[in-house]
Amino acid sequence: MQILIPISGYSAFFSKEDYYFPKPLIEVAGIAMIEVVVRQLQRQFKDARFIFVIDPEDARSFSLDRTLQLLAGDNTKIIEKPGPTSGALCSCLLAIDTLDINEPLIIANSDQIIEDDLAQAVETLSANDCSAGVITFESIHPRWSYVVDDEQGEVIQTFEKKVASRNAIAGFYYFRTASAFVEAAKQVILNDAQVDGVYFISSSLNEIILEGGRVLQLPIASHAYHSFYAPGKIADFERSAYAKELREGTLAQKAVNVIIPAAGEGSRFAKAGWKKPKPFIDVDGQLMLEHVINNVTPTEAAVTILLRQEHLDAHPKIAYRLQENGHRITSVSRLTEGTASTVLLARRTFDNEQPMMVANSDQLVDFDVNDFIEDCIQRKLDGSILVFRDPSMDPKWSFARVDEAGLVLEVAEKKPISDLATVGIYLFAKGKDFVGAALDMMVANDRVNDEFYTCPVYNYMIQNGARIGIYEVPMDAMSGLGTPDDLNQFLQERGASPSIDSPD
Repeated sequence: MQILIPISGYSAFFSKEDYYFPKPLIEVAGIAMIEVVVRQLQRQFKDARFIFVIDPEDARSFSLDRTLQLLAGDNTKIIEKPGPTSGALCSCLLAIDTLDINEPLIIANSDQIIEDDLAQAVETLSANDCSAGVITFESIHPRWSYVVDDEQGEVIQTFEKKVASRNAIAGFYYFRTASAFVEAAKQVILNDAQVDGVYFISSSLNEIILEGGRVLQLPIASHAYHSFYAPGKIADFERSAYAKELREGTLAQKAVNVIIPAAGEGSRFAKAGWKKPKPFIDVDGQLMLEHVINNVTPTEAAVTILLRQEHLDAHPKIAYRLQENGHRITSVSRLTEGTASTVLLARRTFDNEQPMMVANSDQLVDFDVNDFIEDCIQRKLDGSILVFRDPSMDPKWSFARVDEAGLVLEVAEKKPISDLATVGIYLFAKGKDFVGAALDMMVANDRVNDEFYTCPVYNYMIQNGARIGIYEVPMDAMSGLGTPDDLNQFLQERGASPSIDSPD
C-alpha cells in the first residue's frame, strides 16, 4: 500500500519563538509526532510504502529527510518542495512521478492519530468497489472539511472549511488507484476550486463524483480521532489512554508471560530410540526447546516452561541451564487431562492483568512475535490467534471462524469450520481471562478426544463478550518439529547435520 503524507514544517499554532523544531519533530507523549503517525500506519499496513513531501529547509536544518528514511524504511521516497505550494493538494501532486499510478493510494495527514482499524476500513472501501473513500467523525467546527452523504454512506459533495453536515473528514483518504486522485486533482486546479487561494485534497472527491465515481464515507467515534494541529490538542491527547500506552511502551514491550507446555511423553521419539526427551533433543546445536523460546519470546517477556518431573530428574544440567537463562520451570509429575490443564499448573505466574501467550513446544514459525502482540493491542483485542489458510482443511488442526470484521465467532478443535487453521500460538491480553475461561470450559466438561485443549478456551471468552482476532501467516511459515520425520526434514532443509540425539 502506497501512503502519501504531505508535511508542512511550519504552523501558525506552533510559533518559532516557542518551538525550535519543525512541527513533525515536536514530541507527542515523548515521541516525535511524525514517528507516532508513521508507526501507527506501519502497524496497520504491513506492506506500506511511504512517500513524504517536505519543506527543503526542514531537510537542511533538521535532517527531516534522513529521519523519515530511517523511520519508514529504504523504499521510502522523499520529495522536497521547490518552494511554497498552494495547499496540500498541490503538494501531493509533486509526488506524481513516484506513485504507482495503477495501485491504490492512501493520503494521510502528518499530524493525527486515528484509533481505529484502518486496514479494515480500506478493505471495506475496496470491497464496495468505490473510486475513493474517507473516514469521518462527528463535528460542527469550521476548521474541518465536511461531507454530505445520502444517508447510506455515499458522498454527494464535500465542503472545505464550511460546516455542511456533522460528518467531518478525519484526514485519511483512500483512492482505488493513484491515477484517480491525480486526474481529479488536476481537474480541481483547472476548475480553480480553491478556498482563499488554497487547494485542498477534499476537493478532489467532488471531481471524482462529477465524473460518475462512487465516494464512500466511513464514520468513527469522535474520541477515536486525535489531531495535533495545536499545542492544546497535544496536551489533550497526552492525557488519553492511548498516550499512556505510547509512554509506557506497547504490549510487545511490556512483560508478557510466555507459557510453553512441554510435559508430554514424546512417545514417538522415545519409541524410535532417541537419546533425550523431545524438548531436550539437540537441533542444530541448541535444545529444541531453546529454538522455540527464541522464536516466540517478545521483548521484556517472562518465560515459564512446564516440563515432566522425570525428564528434569534425568537431565538436571539442562534444567539448570534453562533456569540460568532466566526461564521459570514448573514441574509436572503426571500426565494431565490436556494442554489447558497443563498450562493451569503455572497459573500463579499469569493469573493477573499482564498479557499471556501459550505456544506449542515443538514447532517454529517465521513471524515477528512483537508485531503479533502489538497488532493485538492496537486493535484493542482481548486475544489473538496465529492462523494460516489450509485449503485442504485437514482435521488434524484447530480452526477459527471469523466475521466480516475479522473477529472470531468460534473456534473448533480437530473440526474444520473454515480454512483458517490455528498455528498453536495463542495470545490473551490478560492472563486472568485465560484462567477464568479455562475453568468455565472444564466445568462444562468440554473435551475433545477426552482432553481439554487450549484453543477452545476462546469460545468461553467470546461467550462473555471478548473480542478475539486473528493474525495470519503463510502456511509455509510453519516448521514442525513434533515427530522424528518432521525434525529430520527440518534439519535437512536447513542444511544442518543430523541431531546428535538421534538413534544410533
